Amino acid sequence: MKIILKKQIFWVLVCLAGLSFSFGMADDTRYSTNVIGIPNFLPDPPYVNGSILVQAKSNSDGTIQTLSDINAAIGAEVTRDYGTVGISGLSLIALPDTISVPDAIRYYSGNPAVAYAEPDYYVRALKTPDDPQFWRQWGLSNTGTPFKENTSPGLSGADISALHGWNETTATHGTIIAVLDTGVDIGHPDLAKNLWSSSESGTILHGINILEDKPVEPWDDYGHGTHCAGVIGMIGNNGEGGTGVAWNTTIMPIKVLNYFGNGKLSDLAFGMAYATMHDASVISCSFGVEYSRVMEDIIRQSPALFVCSAGNNEVDLNRYPQYPACYNLSNVIAVVATDAQDHLSDFSNYGNRTVHVGAPGSDIYSTIPSRYSYTPLFEDPTFSEGNFTLTGNWTRNPGTMPGEPVSLQGVLPEDLFHDTYSIEMNKTVLIPDDTGKIPYLVWDIKGDFWGSLVIEYSNGVVNWTTLWDYTAYFEEDDWRQLFIPWNSWYSDPSYKVRFSFQPFNGVIKNDFSIRNIMIGYRGEVTKPEYGYMSGTSMAAPMVSGMAGLIKGIVPDLTAEEVKQVIMDTTDPLPSLQERTITGGRVNLSAALKSLKKDDIIPLYPGWNHVSVPRQLKEGYDTAQIFASVNSSGHSVLVYVNNSTGYKTLSMNDPVVPLQGYWVYSTSTMAVPVRLSDQIKPFSREIQAGWSSVGGWMETDISAKETFHSLMNTWSYATGYDAVVQQYEEPIIRGGTGNQSDERPIQPYHGYWLYCSQNGTYQTGFG
Repeated sequence: MKIILKKQIFWVLVCLAGLSFSFGMADDTRYSTNVIGIPNFLPDPPYVNGSILVQAKSNSDGTIQTLSDINAAIGAEVTRDYGTVGISGLSLIALPDTISVPDAIRYYSGNPAVAYAEPDYYVRALKTPDDPQFWRQWGLSNTGTPFKENTSPGLSGADISALHGWNETTATHGTIIAVLDTGVDIGHPDLAKNLWSSSESGTILHGINILEDKPVEPWDDYGHGTHCAGVIGMIGNNGEGGTGVAWNTTIMPIKVLNYFGNGKLSDLAFGMAYATMHDASVISCSFGVEYSRVMEDIIRQSPALFVCSAGNNEVDLNRYPQYPACYNLSNVIAVVATDAQDHLSDFSNYGNRTVHVGAPGSDIYSTIPSRYSYTPLFEDPTFSEGNFTLTGNWTRNPGTMPGEPVSLQGVLPEDLFHDTYSIEMNKTVLIPDDTGKIPYLVWDIKGDFWGSLVIEYSNGVVNWTTLWDYTAYFEEDDWRQLFIPWNSWYSDPSYKVRFSFQPFNGVIKNDFSIRNIMIGYRGEVTKPEYGYMSGTSMAAPMVSGMAGLIKGIVPDLTAEEVKQVIMDTTDPLPSLQERTITGGRVNLSAALKSLKKDDIIPLYPGWNHVSVPRQLKEGYDTAQIFASVNSSGHSVLVYVNNSTGYKTLSMNDPVVPLQGYWVYSTSTMAVPVRLSDQIKPFSREIQAGWSSVGGWMETDISAKETFHSLMNTWSYATGYDAVVQQYEEPIIRGGTGNQSDERPIQPYHGYWLYCSQNGTYQTGFG
């Protein structure tokens, strides 16, 4: 579904069409524009009335000056203290009605205890309008063949060389990538296993929802964040959908934008600080905002790499900067979008002094919010008269399949002129406040429609209050499930809902339909969803995934060093010359290969189960390779067999392929290894029972391929995640889902392997 927005405010709606998932930045002539001709997506003024951000100065001894007297003098109060996420002295201040934002800025800025004060700017998600097959993902592998229905073929090689890059690694090995966006579809089967989690609030959460005043999951009620997260880290080689740049990674969803795709600087700043405090090494930023000293300071103080989309207004950021892309900081990398022909995408901003690299951003295929079952608090699939009042020319259509609900079809006459079609719920629905869950307003929609859609709610006392209000062009060929959360800031205990459609004359004459209106709690995934989007919002997470893989190979690299690796290994493109600093599109293979001056065994604090993928060079093939490891007195161990158990290695004992070794380290480090220049066959006799083994390739290959020589004798393979010091979910021969034997055996990692009888384990495909 395409959406064309007409209001000044940047209300961007999740809308879907067939296999595509389209976001609404289409025809710029429909937008209002500002003095430099850039579409005006934000309110005027572009900041929140009634609050500002204030940074207090530090005293000479490092303590923060107090602002309580300054606040009290005008009746202001602190509503958020950023010291809780490591930003001392920064506060979000609620202003009294008697003082405007500009006057408050002047008041605070004139006080010697204040370093600076600035508005709480609105933030906008950056994307432009617009499966489970890998062939659709031209940005990862462009073969010069069609990648989307009714679309011209791409240019062979116009991609980030992911296939060759994955020969080096497909995993970020504990590196955390934060996605500051509209949240993530937590239950999506192609993302769930790659999501970060925390139990600091007493319940397990997969990120943080900063828009809520209680700890709840950062569900994506818009779609933008889920798509960006999938570009970074859709689970690879799992038989589900597509794959991300990083097959195995840790994505931290941080919801700072709402179900219109916009938000506030104060939430964004808190999200950046939260990601930094919780050890995110890469922070993916597919949004834009006015210049902010608060945001600049937070980024400058963070050790993370901020990967920022350049924006989609077709302007030169040298002249018309937007942020965070245009901060001149060593840990910021800004990204333009390229298309399947290796051209600069027609919507993309650019800047040869402000934007660093290009990455695929047009027609990018990724995850979008899944369809879910719901436990209803209210539903009426027949739209009975007792529960609904209908106004307008509606036709009631029964479902064509058994169990399919009734739908309401709005019939648009040729002489239509601002007629209103409404669906009003008569029944008030009680919303329990003690479940700890957020209920949702859910509905299905399809059809062609150009006009205004307003969704309102009422508690029976106060009449109708607007929940959604937008002007949009729908182009939806099949039913699509949309939803809005009943957020915690709705304090009343019960509600009813009204949908009002007002079509515009002379634009679209087709029908539209709605069904399955309900209020309820989210259940299980009934259909994983995927689709295409375009924008620099898609290009930035492409680079974020790359940064995570780079950091996973060499954990000690700083943000500035990771940025330099990415910039130094781009492919020059004529279309990006004089449009970016490097003049090139990123190349994953070149970036990862540039790190391989020495092969390494990555070690993390605690026990590590490691191996070598092939024979080591003579003279560098003993346990002496671990001599530099601070083991805190622990020995290097090798598991011999079921009866002998573990053996302690001396420094002169050989380290050989196909064998797993246990090494203890007090810190994160990389152990250099020198592989033999000749690749020779190698085999090992495996006894029935458990054995400690390693793979025999320098790249990830499936367990099925790795253990093919053992045929049907092997049953389980279990890796050990040294980052979190716990065993991974087992790989099962013939298994499905995340236990599938298509899961990769990673180089330099050890595995416990269970065999039902003796066998010969050997290298090569035989």
